[in-house]
Amino acid sequence: MTKPTTDATGLLTQIARGVVTLSSHSDRGGATPPPYPHETQSALDQLVLWALRENRTPPAGVPDLVSWCTGRTLAQWAAMGIGGIAEPAQRLVHAVAQAPTRACMEITGQAEFADHLFATAVAELDAAGVTRVRSFLQRNVVMSNSGHRDLMNFDPRSITVVKAVRHLYEPVPTRLISAGEIALCPTCRLPALSAELPEHGTIWCEAEVCPRDKPVTDSPKAADVLLLHRALRLFLALPGLVEQSCLERLQDAGTPLSQRTTGTYTGRIDGTDAVIRFYDRTCATHLAGKVVRDLVTVAVLPVKTLDHGFRRAFENSLPDDTEISLLSDEELVREQTTKEKADAQR
Repeated sequence: MTKPTTDATGLLTQIARGVVTLSSHSDRGGATPPPYPHETQSALDQLVLWALRENRTPPAGVPDLVSWCTGRTLAQWAAMGIGGIAEPAQRLVHAVAQAPTRACMEITGQAEFADHLFATAVAELDAAGVTRVRSFLQRNVVMSNSGHRDLMNFDPRSITVVKAVRHLYEPVPTRLISAGEIALCPTCRLPALSAELPEHGTIWCEAEVCPRDKPVTDSPKAADVLLLHRALRLFLALPGLVEQSCLERLQDAGTPLSQRTTGTYTGRIDGTDAVIRFYDRTCATHLAGKVVRDLVTVAVLPVKTLDHGFRRAFENSLPDDTEISLLSDEELVREQTTKEKADAQR
């Protein structure tokens, strides 16, 4: 296998950014035939130059580039000498949805962009307002076109929240509309593509890992709703599911976590004070960098994510002398409730 170089690793990121830019351009109603967005065309040009230097056949154009990103896993890119293999089975474009995968979004720094969108939206709010806005976005991936007015009429105190978030909602992209409706996954509540008969479940959702046999029960008219920005759907609303589930279970068990800052909590883990934050990611290498920047000591993810390979890739990606624990949501709840029982028996 050809060993990836630093330049080749950067090339994979550039390709991924080209894919995300093309998808975003299309979602906003832009035409996809040439001319393509600059970042997409630049990614193609750089890949063509790389292929010519390596005596390989380059992609014939942007559609061929998208086909490469759909058909090749990160391991296959690495075998060509491009990128790394920490998440070898991931791809950049999902074959069913023909949209950037979660891995592609993570590689291109969309989590950091989501942080920027949120921070900008709440910049002038106090701590209580920030918490309300964050909770609203986590619970409302879609909002009716008149939803902000209905909300303010129902609860006038919500006007601050509505003003802060309404620019973060956008018209539903055509690729997510079927028969005039947008399907929402019954598990993750993110946009989905339903089977031919909605009662037969979904063929794809943005979380990518949900059960496919659950009937679709929520399909609002696309013209009647606005959709939360994709980066916020994936990096705020999706991890919000595991966050809210854990917080509620720990509260019910009498072992609640203490909020430290918005989205960050404190608790005792294995007898040590811990700074805890909830995530939902597919790329362990990029998560490691994010967790270090977030200054947490315990990262909690859904149990379905944390297989041995993910844990090993995460640990190998941490800086030397950095100790950060990975726990699944089930491990966190079990650890906290077991500790409570032990304390009660003393």
